[in-house]
Parts: sequence; C-alpha cells; structure tokens
Amino acid sequence: MLFFLFLFTISCSKGVHSTFRTEHRAEEELQELKSAILSGNRDSVWQIARQSSDIQYLIFYEGVVVFWSDNTLTAPNIYNPRDGGWFDYDFANARCRVLWQKAGDYDVEVIIPVEWHIDAMEEISESFSYLPLLDRTSENEIGFFSSRAKARLFYWLTITAFFLLIVAAVIFLIRAHGIKNLRLSSRITYTIMFVVMLGFVAVFTVSVRYIRTHYRARQEAELIQKCRFIQTALQNLYFWDFSTATISSANLSIDLRDLAYSYGTDIHVYDLQGRLVGSSTPQLFQHRLLSTYLAPEVMFSPEKPQTCYSDLGDFRYLSAYTEFVNGGFVQLGYIAVPSFISQEEEGREVDAFLARLLPLYLLALLVGALLSIGLSRALAAPMAAVSERMRTLSLGGKNMHIPYDRNDELGVLVARYNEMVDELERSSRQLARSEREGAWRTMARQIAHEINNPLTPMKLTMQQLQRLKGTERFDEQFEKAASMLIAEIDNLSRIATSFSTFAKQPEVEPGEVDVAQKLSAAVTLCSNNPQGTPIRYVGPDSGVMARADKEQIGQVFTNIIRNAVQAINAAPDGDIIVILKNDEGSPKVEITISDNGPGIPEDVQPKIFLPNFTTKSTGAGLGLAISKNIVEGADGTITFETSPNGTTFHILLQKI
Repeated sequence: MLFFLFLFTISCSKGVHSTFRTEHRAEEELQELKSAILSGNRDSVWQIARQSSDIQYLIFYEGVVVFWSDNTLTAPNIYNPRDGGWFDYDFANARCRVLWQKAGDYDVEVIIPVEWHIDAMEEISESFSYLPLLDRTSENEIGFFSSRAKARLFYWLTITAFFLLIVAAVIFLIRAHGIKNLRLSSRITYTIMFVVMLGFVAVFTVSVRYIRTHYRARQEAELIQKCRFIQTALQNLYFWDFSTATISSANLSIDLRDLAYSYGTDIHVYDLQGRLVGSSTPQLFQHRLLSTYLAPEVMFSPEKPQTCYSDLGDFRYLSAYTEFVNGGFVQLGYIAVPSFISQEEEGREVDAFLARLLPLYLLALLVGALLSIGLSRALAAPMAAVSERMRTLSLGGKNMHIPYDRNDELGVLVARYNEMVDELERSSRQLARSEREGAWRTMARQIAHEINNPLTPMKLTMQQLQRLKGTERFDEQFEKAASMLIAEIDNLSRIATSFSTFAKQPEVEPGEVDVAQKLSAAVTLCSNNPQGTPIRYVGPDSGVMARADKEQIGQVFTNIIRNAVQAINAAPDGDIIVILKNDEGSPKVEITISDNGPGIPEDVQPKIFLPNFTTKSTGAGLGLAISKNIVEGADGTITFETSPNGTTFHILLQKI
C-alpha cells in the first residue's frame, strides 16, 4: 500500500513539475507576444502564439475576442479577466491553468489545458447528424474472417516469423561464438535474410504510411469538392445578401440542415469576424462540444488553407473551409464542412489493405528464408568443394578436378584450383623422378663406396702374392691372404644381400601380433653373441597383443639389439636391457632397448635413420631405415635418446 502511495506521489510530483515548466515557458512566450501586439505586427502575433501546441492564447479588445490561437476550448463566458498570477479555471470541456495580462488596450489570456472532461468520440457520435458513427460496427468488422481479424492474425503471424528467425539467428551466433566463426554459407544466409527482413520492414512501413496518406488525401479532396458544391448552393440561396447581419440565424440553420441532408455532411457558417452564425447541428455548440470560433489557421494565418485538422480532447477531425459569398462574389463569411473521420476508420482502411498484403508478405518471408538457405548452399558448394579438395590435396596422390562450368568469380577460383592440381601433378611427377634419380645416384655412390673399400686391400694382397711367388714365404703368406680374401668376399656378399633386401622389402601389413613373444625370441637369439655381451629382458614372455607386421616386427627388434651389441664392442662392463611396458591405462605398448655404450655423436644423430648412413666399417647402414619403415607402417613410432653413457631406443605400438 505504501509502495503504491509512493508511486502516486511521484507521478503527481512529475505532473506538477511538468505544468510548472509549461507555465514558465508560457510566461516567456507571453512577453514576446505582448511586444508583437504593441508593435501591431499581426504576423508575428500569429507565429508566436503558434509556437507551442500545448499553450493557447486569446486576445481581447474591449471584452471582445479578436484573436485566438486555438478553437478547442468552450465556455459560457470566455471573457473573465483576473489580476495576479496563474489560477485554475474549468472550461466546459477541460480543466486549465489560466493567466491574464494587459498589453496596452488589449487583454491577453494564456491557457494551459491540464485535463479534458469529455470523451470526444462518444459525445460526437451522439450529437452529429451526418457522421459515420464511430460506435457502429460495419459488416466488414464482424466475425473471424473480417478485414481487421485477418489483418491482426497475419500481423501476429508475421511478427512471430520475424521473432523465430531472429531467435534462430542469435542461437546460431552463440553456438558459433560470433559471426567471424560462421561458415560462408551461413554468412550468406544471414546477409540475404537481413536484407529481406529489412526490405519487408521498409516496404511495410512505406505501405502503411502511403495508405494513411492516400486515405487522408482522398478524404481531403472529397471534402474540398463537397465544400465547393455547398458554397455554390449557399451562393444561390443568399444571392442578394451583403452581410450575415441581415441573415436570420434560425433560417440559415434550417437551410444548412437541408443542405447537410442533401450532401451527407455537417455544415457550419461563420461571419467575417470568425464567429458562428449558423450550423446544421447547433446542438454541438449548445452542448459546448465545439467552440463557436472559426479555426484560427483560416482566420489569422497568412496562408489560407483549404483544409486543416482540429483537436477535440483526444479526438482529431478534418474540416474543409471556403468563402461564403453572394451572387456578386462579395464575401459574407466562411463555410466550414467538418469530416469526423477518426483514427478508427482510418485504421479500418489500413486493416483492409494489410489483410491483403500481409499474407503475401508472410509467404514471401518464408519463401525468402528457404531460397536464402538454398542459394547460400549453392553459392558456397563450389567453395566447400575447393576447401575439401585442398584439405585432401597431397603430393603424389590422386587429386581430382572440380567440375564447374559457370563463368563467374567462383568459376575463376575453381579454374585456378584445377590449374594448381595440374601443375602439382606435373611437379609431383618431376619431383618423384628427381627423387628416384637422386636416390639411385646416392645408392650407386654408397654401393661403389662399400665395394671399393675391400677391393683395395684385396688388390694389394694379390700383388704381394705375385711378388712372393717362388719364394719360401709364399705358402705362409698365401694362407693369410686366402683368409683375408674370403672375409672380404663375405663382406661384399653381405653388402649385396643388404641392398637386395632393401630393394625387395615387402609392404608392411599390420595385424594382431604377440609382441611379447616376438621380443623375447629376439632377446634369446641375440643373447648368444660372439662378444659375450649380456642382454636382460624385463616383461612378459607372451600375451601382449599389438598392431604390427607379424613377419617383419621381429627383424626390428633383432636389428636394434645387434646394433646395441656392436656399439658396446665387447666391453667388459657392457650391458643391454630390454623392457616391455603394457600399462592398462595407456593405448600404447612401449618397448625400450637400452645399452651403456659410448652413445651416438651429436653430428650423426639427424642421419641415424637415413638408408645410406652407417658409422660402422662394415655393412650398408640399412638396418635402422628398414626398422623405421616397418614400425611406422603399422602406425607406430620409433625414437631414441642418447648420451655419452649409452643409447635408448623407444618403440611405441598401438595396443589391441
């Protein structure tokens, strides 16, 4: 209760403060108005008095009103001057704040309407003779299929469609974490839908404004034409009169009522001073619903309008004005023909238009949404194809062209991609040829080097035997030379076998292999080495399944263990340890082979897996290259760690 009382107090204080500001503004304008009155500048008086629509001015001379800025207020006695400041005064149709001041021989009344007493629509509906009554419901407004019902239905359907589209757009933006992360097709859809929706809003706004403007213009044109017909009729009736003073007000009202019946409108006649002298509906003025003064725009404005709008409380109506003349075209006064066409009737005109327009808008909106999605996908499809093809683009692989036969921007992009594919294929073939030639040249140099090493001592040995032929030392030297030559021939045979094995190495065929069994077998095989180097194994002897080539994985283990044995080189404290780790939480099986040899020199480490590299005096240096190919062919990895205290090789295989 206290809260509502607090809100009521705040609202009242705001109203008082607003009225106070209006009074202060009216006092400032009043000083300007008094200066204009004293200077006799009628145009300035009109301009100053019309500055504020919420402030009205009446100017009196000897108790007779000679100027009014508005004709909405009515009172039994409008002339009631008081000395002092602002005071409350009740007119017939409004409660106002009033201030009186003198300006020479003139009295100026300043009026600020605060609260209107009547509901203009209901009063006018009961009082007008030829008014399309506002409380009468036309047949077009009855039922679910009326223009208004259909307009409102499709209006809310359109608003709902707009709302759903906006919500969907916001949700997609949130999921994409901003418009920058949207796909191109989504961006195109957003852009098209934004343009479509913006266009619909613009067309809807312009259409409604056009309908309202067109409706008002049509009403004004019809009212002006009707006003001219009435002017001609009154001119014929009062052909010989020269002043409204000689015309009986009662007779004039009867004549106006007859004309009003004929033309289906109300008619008011004012004298040259702007005061009412006759009306087809005098009850409007008797009940003080309308002022007895002419619209000030017609009376005092330098530009004499043919039509103007007037306000009656919260009700706005249109009136047409023309001169009241006799047969000699001498002006006797003014003719006013009001048309009380309210916002309701104007709204019905708009509703009828929207009832036909909104279904088309809604259909176009839905079709536009579907077309935007389809069009965006069609536009983005070639680019998506380019993106996918570029993602799978590989050197030496089979890269396909993108079919696109349109000569547009996307066509240029696709053409460039197809040209790049052709160029890449040519470069790939050339690179492959160059790599093969380089590999063969390197292989030839390595073979020549490996073969040339034993040939020189073999040649020297044979030359020495030739010199010793026929001497006592020949037999002794022959035995030594024969042993040496046989050893070198065996070395050449091993070199040839290694290169043949590398050239004929089969493709890796990964499968399910018990690596524990293969590893323990390799340890057992290499433990009987001539150097006598001990090899320790830590891990299970079987039951560890991993992905590897069943026929070749044992060769990997054997190669690395033999390299470790050769690296230790029969050192008395030499030690090799082989460990198999099979942790439950890990998807990999890890094999480590460690030795305590001298390690791998730093400059040699980057070349350790090259197929033509070796640090030994014998062999072709193909063992580690073959091992790396076998492990990686099964999606595993092989790495090493080395130091002056030894080397450790790590092999990781996928667990099955």
